[in-house]
Amino acid sequence: MAIISIFGILIYRIDILRKVCKNICIYFITWYVDIDLVTIKNIYLCVEKLFRIIIATFLVIQFLNWLLELVWERWLKKQKGSNRFETSLLRYLQDSSIPRCFLVTGEWGTGKTYEVDKFFDKYFRYSKTKVYRISCFGLDSRKELVKEISNTIEQNDKSFYALLIKAMQFVPIIGGAIFKFFKKAYGYDSIKSGSIFIFDDFERITSRAIVKEKSPHLYKKTSFLLSNATRGKNSISEFKEIVKEFEHVGESFQKIENFFSYNLERTDIDKYNIAIGLINDIIEKYEMKVVIICNSEVLGEKFIYDILRSKLNCIEYRKIVLPEVRISVIDKCIKNKVLLDDEKQKIIKGFLNENIKYNIDNILFEGQFSNLRLYGNLLEAFIITADLFDKKDLTKEFMNSLFNSVMIAHIAFYDKAFDKLSIFPSGANIEFLMKLFYGGSPTLIRTQQRIDDVKWIDIKVSGYWIFNLSRPDESDSIVEEWKKYQYYETEEKISISFQELVDETNYNMLHVFYFQQSMDKYDKEGEWDYKTYVDCALKQYDLTRNEEVQYIVDIMSQIFEGRIYQNFFEYLFSKLIQGHENQEIIGTTYIHDMYNTYRLKKTLH
Repeated sequence: MAIISIFGILIYRIDILRKVCKNICIYFITWYVDIDLVTIKNIYLCVEKLFRIIIATFLVIQFLNWLLELVWERWLKKQKGSNRFETSLLRYLQDSSIPRCFLVTGEWGTGKTYEVDKFFDKYFRYSKTKVYRISCFGLDSRKELVKEISNTIEQNDKSFYALLIKAMQFVPIIGGAIFKFFKKAYGYDSIKSGSIFIFDDFERITSRAIVKEKSPHLYKKTSFLLSNATRGKNSISEFKEIVKEFEHVGESFQKIENFFSYNLERTDIDKYNIAIGLINDIIEKYEMKVVIICNSEVLGEKFIYDILRSKLNCIEYRKIVLPEVRISVIDKCIKNKVLLDDEKQKIIKGFLNENIKYNIDNILFEGQFSNLRLYGNLLEAFIITADLFDKKDLTKEFMNSLFNSVMIAHIAFYDKAFDKLSIFPSGANIEFLMKLFYGGSPTLIRTQQRIDDVKWIDIKVSGYWIFNLSRPDESDSIVEEWKKYQYYETEEKISISFQELVDETNYNMLHVFYFQQSMDKYDKEGEWDYKTYVDCALKQYDLTRNEEVQYIVDIMSQIFEGRIYQNFFEYLFSKLIQGHENQEIIGTTYIHDMYNTYRLKKTLH
């Protein structure tokens, strides 16, 4: 606006421009508008006053900005930082004697970029020191790096001259030519020394991770096949030739693998060497400050040392996840997720603020969620899933159960151990289920009331987001099923001590299986009256239906992996086959085979 105002005032001050404008006005008056030149002049003079106010305002703002920068720089020089990261980075940026860079490393999702952004927003928001952020994603040549740096510097140029030239390109006919002729040449060699460059996503210069799981070989020798070829007194000489041929094939494939592996790694190293050479040039020759943000999980510690630490003599800060960073992720998820129902959004927001922030250390206990991106996924999944239900059903206990269920589904998904989740009955105690099916339970989130707050919610709901399932229908019936589960109190007790089942009368086969497991773990020599417990538990099922028998055997196959309790199994099978002697159970595990064997032979053998 200030630039336009200057042009507006100059139009009336330059004779040639004034005459042109006058002729244009006469033309329009003659043909189109019934107005005289005096009126146009008076309108212009009023607008000119506005132009002068705009210019004056611009000058005042510029003066205030200059004054703010002056005060801010004096304040900045006195800052020592509020934590070790801020202290070390401030010391690096204020020390002009040592030409080295600052390296921020850490695993994926630990908040490295967040920490750096927060620092520069806090200390350099009004500083006259220029801060340029360069994304290294896919920049694998010096030319591309230089171009990205130049573009970033140009975008950050807010000088009067730059604004004037940018405005000139909108002048009709001659604007483009003027813009190209007077446009500044941008580059790291043309800016003020002491400027700060942030090279983010440094590990993404190459799309191939330096550190990765060992890939399968092109050729893998089957040792037992070849060893049998020359075994015994009657070995045939041709087999020895076959063995040699296989060995030659294996060596050939290994050479190909080594060749490609070496060349790929060499190419990656060359790309990073190009970037390091450019950064070193910026630091030593042009006296800039450089901050590199790098994922150590992708590149590996040795690679980082060989490429960065040893060549650039870096100050390194290793980032770990802190509770305050995790809390900020909660705030960001709440802020960025807008639901159609405002009241429902307030309910979900209140739960996250009151319960999840309060229990933040419990979630930190889980290794998967030390990664902020996976933790953000968990929060996103919870909010979207909670939105599926009517707000009248979103009680604190139900939402807490939902959060725990979603968390368990995520953990199982990341560990590739989600096959058992479909058997979990909705409303059952999650801690009990995890101990029964997986042998142990992660730390769950509890409300202060601890009533019905760790009850499993159907896999169609808990896995809705992470398994990319279709939207579950009939949310009311899901809530009702969650409410009416009748064994929750029993599972609360036996999760603390399995011996609590001795005096219980309300239980089913899941609890009997849990007792059997626990007896085997803690009292291997002890015997217990399993027949009474089996008889009582089976009353909870309609054993006239073969589907119920199938269900019990399926559960056994998931719980007793690799373990056989012969007497216990034989007695249970003897009860299950009654009326189903001619009906085979479907399944491929050894438990299914044992049941079908017992059905035919009345023995496990």
